[in-house]
Amino acid sequence: MFAENNGKFQLRPAVGSSVKIAIAGDVCPHKSAEEYLLAGNAGKILAGIKPALEAADVRIVQWETVISDTADPITKCGPNLLVKPGCEAFLTEGKFDIALMANNHTGDHAGAGVISTMNIIKAAGVQTVGAGINAADAAKPLRFERNGIKFSLINVCEMEFGTAREDYPGANAMQEYEVPRQIAAENKVSDFVFVVIHGGNEYNPIPSPRMRNLYRTFVAAGAKLVMNIHTHCPQGMEVVNGVPIVYCPGNFFFSDGAEFDPASFWWSGYLPKFTCDKNGVSEIEITPYVYSPNPWKIETLTGAQRQWFLEYIDKISSLIEPEGDHLYDIWCVSRYKMPLWWIQNAPAEALQTNHLDDEALKLFPAVRHMLTCQSHNELTRNIFLLLEQKKIDKLTEELPYLTELRTARFAEQQP
Repeated sequence: MFAENNGKFQLRPAVGSSVKIAIAGDVCPHKSAEEYLLAGNAGKILAGIKPALEAADVRIVQWETVISDTADPITKCGPNLLVKPGCEAFLTEGKFDIALMANNHTGDHAGAGVISTMNIIKAAGVQTVGAGINAADAAKPLRFERNGIKFSLINVCEMEFGTAREDYPGANAMQEYEVPRQIAAENKVSDFVFVVIHGGNEYNPIPSPRMRNLYRTFVAAGAKLVMNIHTHCPQGMEVVNGVPIVYCPGNFFFSDGAEFDPASFWWSGYLPKFTCDKNGVSEIEITPYVYSPNPWKIETLTGAQRQWFLEYIDKISSLIEPEGDHLYDIWCVSRYKMPLWWIQNAPAEALQTNHLDDEALKLFPAVRHMLTCQSHNELTRNIFLLLEQKKIDKLTEELPYLTELRTARFAEQQP
């Protein structure tokens, strides 16, 4: 797919005018990266990847943190991310046109944090999509036009934390039955409708069966491009009825305080650029990169390292259909104790006695996560089936195969 064609994959010849759209993965300039960014170093961070960004007509990125001077952390699973105003310089330096906000960190600091983030990004001249002052506002597609082509971008996230409600700001929670209706409605007013989702199992290089089936449903409903972001590692892609489904490009620039490890895919990914016309996507080009601290920077891979990465994307893409279900079972085994821990620590008795018990409510999010987040629900259901079928031990023997797929080895190649 990509390795034989220097990072490009042509689906068909372009027809008429076209637009190149680049969509970058998760961005959270946290901790030391925040300090470096606020010191005026956005240009230094982005210098290595900037030529690839500037080759696109439209630049889109997943913005995965609150921007505010005020912390108001909600009760949830995982960290409550927050950066100071001024970090939006990353967006302006990268000349990003659109910030995706449907994700599990947009609402980390309550409704005021959502509104602060939207206002600051918009004031920087960047459009937002996937979040709003209430659920109806958050669900609105973003419509824009380039080179005579009318686009509609639908941005949704799985039902984790910080999602918008009827009367409360937040991210756009995905209703699976609603997205196909929205795609059909947008196809009546736009030439090119595409969907970007924030979901999936973190650190899993292969998409789950539910993801594959759902995203193919979006294609059947009329989407001309479907892309997922969230897994903190690159996943592959497939083409269904001429429509590309990109399962995840990996992090774009996400600093969490961990020590740099090039063997961890947390630190690397690929930037996809889609050549789009009124009939859909005619070509995909991917640019592999690695980001690192001391000083913070994003650099494109070259030579043998680039070639290794292209071959890796080809490999994991080739595994999606023939081995996807089995690899997902192996992945579930690697996490099978997690839902059991959630159940063991569920504060059921305390909440039955006093549903306002603050200490019990702090334990509640893990259980809610298991029930409401689509990917965690799928994980839990499949783990229970594997336990019932007594397959855990047998699948455990195959964990080394999954571990190898999760290991980045481009740094072992000569630059």
